[in-house]
Amino acid sequence: MNIAIFLLLFSHSVNANTINTSEFKDGVPGKYIVYFQENNAQLSLKQAQQVFSSNQVKQANSNSISLGIGTAPAWLKFSVKHDGVSKELYRLSVETPWLDHIDTWLVHDGILIKHVIGGDAIPFKQRPMQYRFYAFEHAFDQGITDVYIRVESLGPMAIPVRLSTRENAIKRDIAAGYQYGVLWGIMSALALYNLVLFIFIRQKEYGLYGLYLIGFVLNSLSYTGHIHTVITADAGAYFQDWLDITLMLTYSVAGLHFARYLLNTRAYAPKLDSTVKWITIIIPTAMLLGFVRDQLVFSTILAFILNCGFVTLFIAMGLSALKAQQPFAVIFILSSLTAAICITVSTLAVAGFLVPYNDYTFKAIEVGMAFEAILLAVILARQFRMAKLDKVIAESFARTDSLTGLNNRRGFNQVTDPIWNNIVREKRDVSIVLIDIDSFKTINDTFGHAYGDQVLIEVAKCIKATAREGDVPARWGGEEFIIFLPETNQRKALIQAERVRSEIEKIQIMTDTLAITLTASFGVAGSENGLIGNKTMAVVEQEKLINSADIALYTAKSKGKNRVCAMSL
Repeated sequence: MNIAIFLLLFSHSVNANTINTSEFKDGVPGKYIVYFQENNAQLSLKQAQQVFSSNQVKQANSNSISLGIGTAPAWLKFSVKHDGVSKELYRLSVETPWLDHIDTWLVHDGILIKHVIGGDAIPFKQRPMQYRFYAFEHAFDQGITDVYIRVESLGPMAIPVRLSTRENAIKRDIAAGYQYGVLWGIMSALALYNLVLFIFIRQKEYGLYGLYLIGFVLNSLSYTGHIHTVITADAGAYFQDWLDITLMLTYSVAGLHFARYLLNTRAYAPKLDSTVKWITIIIPTAMLLGFVRDQLVFSTILAFILNCGFVTLFIAMGLSALKAQQPFAVIFILSSLTAAICITVSTLAVAGFLVPYNDYTFKAIEVGMAFEAILLAVILARQFRMAKLDKVIAESFARTDSLTGLNNRRGFNQVTDPIWNNIVREKRDVSIVLIDIDSFKTINDTFGHAYGDQVLIEVAKCIKATAREGDVPARWGGEEFIIFLPETNQRKALIQAERVRSEIEKIQIMTDTLAITLTASFGVAGSENGLIGNKTMAVVEQEKLINSADIALYTAKSKGKNRVCAMSL
């Protein structure tokens, strides 16, 4: 009777935890797995089999078994039933590359047929497959094969076991390569672009953004096993763990300082800004002490605290920026929330809690970070565009007279200097016209400065309206204006000056009692056939020609005003 009950229970146990190869071609057999953790001493396979035969095991309730950081070694068991029709190769893998020691025993009909040793503590060439995960391939014999797996690691004990036909495993590898290539390619391109911008414009947020993205890409390359496979394959036990948490530290610190500078939190949220700054100092320092004292578990916990705090602080800084009505705050919050949700999904999936573990949930963190990177790049691009626009506006104000809209002296010289040099080089003609409004002080004193300003505005409009294409008018100072006339000899300049003078005479500005009429005096100086007097243009500076026009203007004033006088050639 007792034997019958035992056989019934054993049969039920086998059926509950058995995978049928006729139906199962690719997947994560987490729900077929039972497991337990060692208490003290390391168990042998026989001792573990005795525990699995007892009631001291747990049934996995998700696709990935997650047991925390620095926990005791775990034993897993499931069974594979093969009908014997084909000898198809299956690949068994544990898709967490940082697990230090992994042993698998295959037991068929009570006989041990294979023992596979691996983990990132094993030299790369000695692993069952030279692969970024612990993996090996096996063709199951007809009947039931019990699979026992022992995992030992100081890092996060996330154990996503996967069983696939060799063909499906290769397809997944190819698909994963393309997916990671696209995500890492986008983020690397954005990082390099912003680092180049930083080199040229020296704004810290661009450099920090570039470091943030590079840090995340390297961290992703590390925890997916790519760096360890290609570069650090034989670095020894625990190197993968230290590399992972160091890169987590790098991108978290760079990201937090990037957000500080981008949102300028120091200006409106000094306490939050100070908190962020001190967190990026204290936690890395404590992790460094953990490294010095060889306390991997302690440093790993701190790294995860910083990583979780990184997301929380990003959102807090975004909300503070929104409250302070900072530009781009809404986009920043949207990007931060998206990244937070995706990181949470991946974390819960690996932890085997609430979210099912699969390719999509595991890679959600990369998708979320890529989306966040693109939105942050949009913010930086708009900021760069606004900075350029502000610079253009500032430069425009620096060279423009605010009252009349004409060039001021600085703007006049910036525009005319290259034109002058070209005229001198080609030995062509050029002229200068200086204009002074007659009796301007009397207008100011009689009608007030408001009408005086209106006079200046109307004269400027008249000068602009009568200027020819290529002429460069400017307000020279006070009630004086200047016109640079390229490709124009002094005779033609006199004609143009007379035209402007007659138009100014037509201006009327109405006051409460009468209409103000205007006149102006003109001084003209220019070349004839590339000569000024008997000198070539090469030995005459533009300033000397302006001085000659000023002398001619003085002559016009002294002769009764409202006239045009020219320099004597």
